Amino acid sequence: MTLADALTASGFLEATATAFMLRDASGHVLDINDRAERVFGCSREDLMSDDPTRLTWDPVHQDGSPFSRDDLPFAVALDTQDPVYGEVQGLLTPTGERRWYTVNAYPVLQGDQCTGVLLAYLDAGERVRRTQLVDLLLAVTERPAHPTGEAETFAHVCHTLVDAGPFALAWVGVADEGPERRVDIVEAAGVTGFITPNMVSWSSAQPNGLGPSGIALRSGHPVVVNDMTLSPIVHQWRDQITRYDLRSAAVLPFRPAGRRAVLVVYDRHPNSFDELTVVGLERIVHEAERMIAHGESVRRLSTALEGTLAALSQVTEARDPYTAGHQVRVGALATALGTRLDLDADLVELIGQAGDVHDVGKIALASEILIKPGRLSDLEMRMVRRHSSVGHEILARASLPWPIPEVALQHHERLDGSGYPAGLTASAIGLPARIVAVADVIEAMSSHRPYRPVVGREEALGFVEANAGTLFDSDVVAVARTVLMEGFVFPEPSTSSIVSI
Repeated sequence: MTLADALTASGFLEATATAFMLRDASGHVLDINDRAERVFGCSREDLMSDDPTRLTWDPVHQDGSPFSRDDLPFAVALDTQDPVYGEVQGLLTPTGERRWYTVNAYPVLQGDQCTGVLLAYLDAGERVRRTQLVDLLLAVTERPAHPTGEAETFAHVCHTLVDAGPFALAWVGVADEGPERRVDIVEAAGVTGFITPNMVSWSSAQPNGLGPSGIALRSGHPVVVNDMTLSPIVHQWRDQITRYDLRSAAVLPFRPAGRRAVLVVYDRHPNSFDELTVVGLERIVHEAERMIAHGESVRRLSTALEGTLAALSQVTEARDPYTAGHQVRVGALATALGTRLDLDADLVELIGQAGDVHDVGKIALASEILIKPGRLSDLEMRMVRRHSSVGHEILARASLPWPIPEVALQHHERLDGSGYPAGLTASAIGLPARIVAVADVIEAMSSHRPYRPVVGREEALGFVEANAGTLFDSDVVAVARTVLMEGFVFPEPSTSSIVSI
């Protein structure tokens, strides 16, 4: 008795959950087990037919790319005479449904000749769907460090589902609470030609409100249509569905910022939205809700931070009319320098904000010292130099984000250790402080002071360039000339920004 005879006699081939298919070297199917009919969803007659048009397998990889003929497990096993293990393959059933299998291919050898291949197919649908959903969720959560707006979040979700996922179309609709109960489709990706004006509503009194989206918006529950060629609730969109070759859809209601909305996802194959897939898509829309809520919270905090910084800047400069606008101008130049250095946009914004309040410690100085026209005494100079430490203490106690307090502390430090308050050298001085230091000197020398006339922009540039690498960061100084020569203009001081105290 051969091994094949033993397996047949034991009933193993029919009892197993694996579909077996024996093909000869030409690819013709010689035999299958009964399980193959259930696994592939088609009859023995279809599976063993010599008519190549009877079945359209359309084999694809997990990423949706097609298998070439030479890459198929059958062809590889036949060519190499070595088994192929664990190849994941998506095949089309006769109904148009995409099913996923793990395929093993065993060459059948007679002497040194390969006369056929035994193929073993095991259902891998759940594993593939789980992998796809996890990958999609990770792709959705991979957002920039700074918060994005609602429209950007919706667009990101839609494009991720289409570009990184298996879906043909995804759109987000937001419900209008007015009497017409309109649904505004605000973002979409994929075959967007499917979308038409006033395509859906959520009014039960309107025909376009009786479809899946309207039902989901009214009920607050997901709605799935796994074969749109048969379902009566999509009959009024049947022509559109046929034209764009869409077979199944899932509608996921969610509440961004408390409003009613739906994410609608379409696939080109029937039965694409099982319970596992719907649960995965629900997690994605909940993540979108969280991202929008987080972005709104950060924007509110950012607005509060901007107000706090503006108030601190105004309080500082109101005590010294000769330097009114100095901090804002330093912040503007520091922002331009950070941008030219190609720093991250979030860091550039923080550097500009740090520049806006770098001298806040001067509120502890007597006005007589701030506006004194002559040379300061040693005692007065020591008092002035304390403003860096005082500013750091004020900003740190206010729990302002890095690097704002550190810039207030370090913007008078110099690379050779000759600065204050700590005599830091080189890399011990943070880059944001090195940027603000250059912006501070250039702005101060370009503006009038009670103890000297305007020096001028070119002379200010000459001073920092002469001391590049000694007092100031060489890279920052280099971009300073570029920025100023390209036409940078300091913002004009605004009298409305000065408060009286």
